[in-house]
Amino acid sequence: MKIALVCQSLLLSRALKSFLGEIVVPYKQCDFVISDKKIELDKPIFYISSNEGNLIIPFSKSSLLIELDKFFQHLIMLQGNVDDMMPQSKITHALEEKITALTEKFRAELIQTIRGYYGN
Repeated sequence: MKIALVCQSLLLSRALKSFLGEIVVPYKQCDFVISDKKIELDKPIFYISSNEGNLIIPFSKSSLLIELDKFFQHLIMLQGNVDDMMPQSKITHALEEKITALTEKFRAELIQTIRGYYGN
C-alpha cells in the first residue's frame, strides 16, 4: 500500500505522515490519496473529515490503519487483483508462527539466563 497526502490542514498532514511513515509516497507512485477536501483526481481518494467520509476526525492511529486497510482491500477487489491479496487465514497462520517462534526464543533465553544465574 502506497499513499499520497493532499491535505489542506498542515496539522492533519503531519499527523498522517507520523502515523504512516514510509508508506507515504509522491502522488505519481501512490495507490490512492488521502485528502481532507473533496477534489477530483485520477486516483482513488480516502476522504477524512469532521462530519463525513471514510474516516471521521478525531481518530486514533489504530482506527486510521484499520480503515485504510479496508479501503485498500476494497480497491484491490475492485481492480480484480485478488491474487495480490493474501487470504486472512494465511495472514493469521503466519502471525501465529511468528508469535510461536518469538515465544520459544524468549523461553530458551530465559532458561539460559536462569541456569547461568544459579550456576547450573
